[in-house]
Amino acid sequence: MKLRKLITGMTAAALALTMTVSASAATNLFDIMTPETEVAKGEKGFYDIGAMPFFMSQKWAWNQGDWVSITDEGTIKIEYSIGAPMADTTLSGKGTLGDMGIMLLNLPEDGFPYNVKISDAKFTAEDGTVTELKSVNEIKVANLDPEGGFRIHIRPTDEVDEATGDVKKKACPEVAGWEEEGKFNGGVLSMTIDLNVESTEEEAPAEEEKPAEEEKPAEETKPAEEAKPAEEAAAAGGEAQAAQSNAQTGAASNLILAGMAMAAAGIVASKKRK
Repeated sequence: MKLRKLITGMTAAALALTMTVSASAATNLFDIMTPETEVAKGEKGFYDIGAMPFFMSQKWAWNQGDWVSITDEGTIKIEYSIGAPMADTTLSGKGTLGDMGIMLLNLPEDGFPYNVKISDAKFTAEDGTVTELKSVNEIKVANLDPEGGFRIHIRPTDEVDEATGDVKKKACPEVAGWEEEGKFNGGVLSMTIDLNVESTEEEAPAEEEKPAEEEKPAEETKPAEEAKPAEEAAAAGGEAQAAQSNAQTGAASNLILAGMAMAAAGIVASKKRK
């Protein structure tokens, strides 16, 4: 029983440790690099980190904004103006959105994933309409993109691998339908990216180990129930009948044996007279 309790306690402790590690697995950039960090010649340093916005219409022609460097505080503020001619290459007033977003580059690759906090992500159209990009603001971890760095894609449809059917880039729900002609005619994409984040998620509290259940005392052997008077009488009667039967059987056997003996004696006497 004690061994079972010990194993149960170890299992609960291991589970709590796993939950804590998974909740705080991402890296804080400032734990591995700061503005004062010295780097070897030829290596990229803190001030090489920065972001570049990009845009493509449904024509998929690539457009990119200016490079924005990281600040001493670890933040990058993006404001990218997308003109109507970029959205509508036919100048018909019917622009479309293919994909827009940012590329965050030159983070040390051995530090991925990074804690990140994105705030005030929105798109302000030329007519003044503001679309808050809630799904972008909810991003808490910067993962390494297959194409390099960390990338945020704001697109109306999923990008699907034609060979496998796998989704390579997910659609952003706030811009659904913007691939249709006339739904996107330029504006300003803006957001603030903070990389000086200690933790993006609250650590999962370790589960309290429940006190082990006390061993239940062994059940006492209950004394045999006393025979009821009626049952005793029945039992006594049965025993008396059995004894009487045995006596009768014995008497009958004795009579048979006696008769056999007398007959034998008569036969012997008859032989002697002859």
